[in-house]
Amino acid sequence: MMGHYLAESVVFIVCISFLIFSHALEYSDLETLGFRNCPLKNSCSRMGNADFTERVCECDNLCANYRDCCIDAPVSSSRRLSRHTCLHFGNYTHQGEYVINSCPSTYSGGNDVRRKCTNDDFSDPLLSAPVTDTLHRKTYLNRYCALCNDASPTSLTTWSISACKVPLSESNNITWQDVVYDSDVNKWGYHRNGQFHACEFKFDRPSSVAGIARPCRANIVSSCPSTWVRQSYKRACESYMSVVTDSANIAYKNPHCALCNGATVGELMCLPMSIMEKKSKPFSFALLLDVNTSDGDIVGVSRSSTQSCGRGEKYDPFFKKCKQLVCAIPGYSMVNGKCVRQ
Repeated sequence: MMGHYLAESVVFIVCISFLIFSHALEYSDLETLGFRNCPLKNSCSRMGNADFTERVCECDNLCANYRDCCIDAPVSSSRRLSRHTCLHFGNYTHQGEYVINSCPSTYSGGNDVRRKCTNDDFSDPLLSAPVTDTLHRKTYLNRYCALCNDASPTSLTTWSISACKVPLSESNNITWQDVVYDSDVNKWGYHRNGQFHACEFKFDRPSSVAGIARPCRANIVSSCPSTWVRQSYKRACESYMSVVTDSANIAYKNPHCALCNGATVGELMCLPMSIMEKKSKPFSFALLLDVNTSDGDIVGVSRSSTQSCGRGEKYDPFFKKCKQLVCAIPGYSMVNGKCVRQ
């Protein structure tokens, strides 16, 4: 009985110690570093009702799960492994949304689906694009993640894919027909002068699913180098968000992350709106896939393609051939252009 009591006491003490540690940092710690550049953007007690684009961290009761809490957020930090990742999309450098990027531990399906959910080789881009389940209001990294999380196939809206930016000097020499999949490097691209040039895939969120997923700040440095020895900075870097940029416009999760990566306090400033916008660079050509057409929700079509296909088929612009409309998810079959559970 005494041993059971001691065990419970130890667990209780450990939990209390963790909560104390997770709240060990205060806003004054930022000021101690010498960083005082943006109290109206990174303090829960001062930012008021600032819009997402006007603040650099969060104060709601979900911020611990997403690890984007301000340093003075009135919630405890969480060390639980997050099942979300910040996915960059669109034409803004740090624009993103949190998407589910793993299968639940209870998923009993094949390991291939679990592997492709977390580490997809993009061999079939039409299955690799992010999807939003409009019924349950969740967004997934790809269709494999949607499958293992039991999302409704008929409620999935696929994000558009903009792909393959090439140098302007090649603009008159390369067409989409030149783009192929290279299995040696697991990338799509084109060959020129004996060299393979990989495509850069980009995603864009359909306007119909705006506001469903939680917005995030993409493309930020969020950890200290492995060679950094000051553990207090490593813990601080991981424990809160207050996005800053240095003089080279590199964005960091917070000032502690910036300092352990070689930046100096004097050059840091809160993530400004001016660098949230990514200056558009000309595409010599780009492919926009619309996979949410009325006659199928699995295989997409290219707006630039005039290829005609037979009944029940769609033109796949990546593999450059007509494909029979089939459901990629086990247990479903295609009926009148829709995936229906068998």
